[in-house]
Amino acid sequence: MNTTLTQKEQRVRPRPGWLGGALFAGCLVLSSLPACLYAAPLLGLDDLLRIGLSENPSVLAARDQVAAARGSAEIARAYPNPEITGQTGRGQERDTLTPLSGSVYSISLNQPIEYPMVRNARIDAADANVQATDAGRQAFEDEAAARIKLAYYDLLRRQAEEKAALEDFQLTQQIRDRIALRYGVGESPKFDLITAETELLNAQKNRDASVLRVQQARANLRMAVGRALPEGAEIVGELPKVVTLPSLAELKQELADRNPDLQRGEAERTAAEHRLDLEKSQRLPKISLLAQHDVDPTLSSSRAGVALTIPLWDWRGGQVAQAQADLSRSRNLAASRRQMLSESLEATYSLYQISSNQVSMLENQLLAQAAAAQSIAEAAYRYGERGILEWLNAQRTYRAARNELITARYELAAVSVEIDRLRSRPVLDATAASPHRSPQGPTLP
Repeated sequence: MNTTLTQKEQRVRPRPGWLGGALFAGCLVLSSLPACLYAAPLLGLDDLLRIGLSENPSVLAARDQVAAARGSAEIARAYPNPEITGQTGRGQERDTLTPLSGSVYSISLNQPIEYPMVRNARIDAADANVQATDAGRQAFEDEAAARIKLAYYDLLRRQAEEKAALEDFQLTQQIRDRIALRYGVGESPKFDLITAETELLNAQKNRDASVLRVQQARANLRMAVGRALPEGAEIVGELPKVVTLPSLAELKQELADRNPDLQRGEAERTAAEHRLDLEKSQRLPKISLLAQHDVDPTLSSSRAGVALTIPLWDWRGGQVAQAQADLSRSRNLAASRRQMLSESLEATYSLYQISSNQVSMLENQLLAQAAAAQSIAEAAYRYGERGILEWLNAQRTYRAARNELITARYELAAVSVEIDRLRSRPVLDATAASPHRSPQGPTLP
């Protein structure tokens, strides 16, 4: 019976090379997986903003300034510490027949007392400084987000131009080959061949230049983000076709309510007012409570009193005048900043309307007509009704319209980024201006 079981176990026992064969087959399966599983990471605008606003050292330094300002506010709330002085030694009586001698010591206490108006003014000035610093941090982050967006859209524009230049080069090469074939059989003159070869060289030059512009745009994007991007990261998205913004009146209201530059100006003005109150209140005599205890070989005494610092010679005239000048300066800067930002918003909104109209006209009219003209000129050349120059001119017109559309879309995106910066919106509207994340590159209609 045992012999039979042993034989069955031997029959079902795997061969020694079974495990190695399974591992080899698994390696073959893994090696045959699609290359997309190991593709480089895709980064969209949201990913770049997240990296730039959370890992950029400059942004982190701006946040550290806010933390330092909060520390200064805590310092302003601190009460003055008492000063304790102790002395010891030996003493001996004089002018006595039996002089006494022994240890002597003295202990004194000095506690400065603050006026409530002085303390409140100092605390209010420190709190206003925290608000001003935090508003400056928000303005810096908005500018950093705007730089990232502009660099991102500039890269999308350069990628679209590169794709268009490559298509132009391929199409021009096909035209050149077709004309070379017709010239070989005697159907086209040599002038057409020379013209096509010249056009091919021009298309090749534009293609090579577009590749370099893409590399430069990638470098600018890395500098705008402020951190190294993942190895082999691919930037995806598309230029916005339509950007929907509120009316100018609503944008002005958002500017007044949320713009960090205006908030910083108001906080700086408030801080200057409290500093002026602080300087004026410091003209009052400073009070300190005193207590002292002395012990010598023959006497022990305790005393208490008050120390006053009388502003007899220095009435802090210079400090008050400086605080008044700072207050006037902060008021004028706030008014100037408010007017400048309002005018900048109006000018940018006008550019937004112009850019929107240009994109609409180029998409719906000019580009379609140029494409139709190119098709007609190509058909006419094939039938011998038009020459090569008419066909190439129609192709140049289509290229110019297409490149103008790419530029117009970039300008529309840049204008919307500036408006969002003015109203402190670090992320574009998801339904209108934010590009969708997709593995495809930028395309034209």
